[in-house]
Amino acid sequence: MSQIGSKLKAGFFASPPRQGEYLRRLLSFEGEASVFDPTCGEGLILQQLTEAREESDFTIHTYGVELDKGRAAKAKETLKTAIQAPIESMVISHGIFSMIYLNPPYDNTMLGVGDEHTERKEYTELIRNSRYLSVGGLMMYVIPSYRFADKKIARFLSSNFDQIGITRFTDEDYPDYRQCVFIGIKKDPDTISLNQKCFEFLQRMESEPFVLKEVSPLNKLVGHKTWSIPAGVSEVPTFYSRIQNKSDFIPAIQQNKGFQAFIQRTKPKQLEIGGDPIINIAQGQMALLLASGAVNGLLGEGDSLHAIQGMETVSTQVTEEHTEYTTITKKRTKREVSVKIITPSKVKKLV
Repeated sequence: MSQIGSKLKAGFFASPPRQGEYLRRLLSFEGEASVFDPTCGEGLILQQLTEAREESDFTIHTYGVELDKGRAAKAKETLKTAIQAPIESMVISHGIFSMIYLNPPYDNTMLGVGDEHTERKEYTELIRNSRYLSVGGLMMYVIPSYRFADKKIARFLSSNFDQIGITRFTDEDYPDYRQCVFIGIKKDPDTISLNQKCFEFLQRMESEPFVLKEVSPLNKLVGHKTWSIPAGVSEVPTFYSRIQNKSDFIPAIQQNKGFQAFIQRTKPKQLEIGGDPIINIAQGQMALLLASGAVNGLLGEGDSLHAIQGMETVSTQVTEEHTEYTTITKKRTKREVSVKIITPSKVKKLV
């Protein structure tokens, strides 16, 4: 696989359904809302988090973006709206979603033309997707535990979110995934300030013994802590990719007049005999038509039915002219037309 291909597939880890159930039980929706997963995979975790509660009489609208074609196809069957595209190509309304579930790839961004360095995707996706979250909306951010110690990540989370909870996968899955979950409510921009205690706690998560000792597993929070997700819009006004899918252009191309004219011009030409000629056909021209077989076929109907077959016979005639001193040999091509006519009563051959 190419280097780019490897990077595109790197770092995809679907959240285990067991952990998704614990997370679902920590959430309480206050009304109809739209929720978003920027790297949704097959859409299963977002579907699980928003499954209808028995006591609710409202709908949660799910939105997802997925780069992989196969996973995106399944997400389109699972979520209300799913688009196959890189998240970098998306145009999305800011401050619109009531909840975002963010489980970004664990990798570096690709080095583009003019770039001097790359960024970790955990950080770039956190910054990007926080813009789409409404004030008072809930961010659920899932990354490897040690990545929370990154100063930029720790500072952003500690400054922009309130009602913060930090938990980890339960012991059944944590040894395989090493993932922790940050849960917080987005602050109003006018109230942003650093929560020093939270910042220092996140910095210490670089230590695995610290995480195992101080970060509670998800099952310990169930029944003791709940985060409310505010009601919001049911339809996101702007949600599309700047990269168009090639299949979207096929109907327009097929209906294009220029394309239809091209199809007609490239069709094999077929000689069609019928109707009256534009001008009178000379005897020699008729002979050529007969000889070439252009008028082969059935003519007339009933008692006047004729089956006609024309054929041209080409031969070479040699003649000699004698003079007093020499003999001149001449060759001439001779063309003869043979036409067979079959009627209901007899067969004729014209030569």
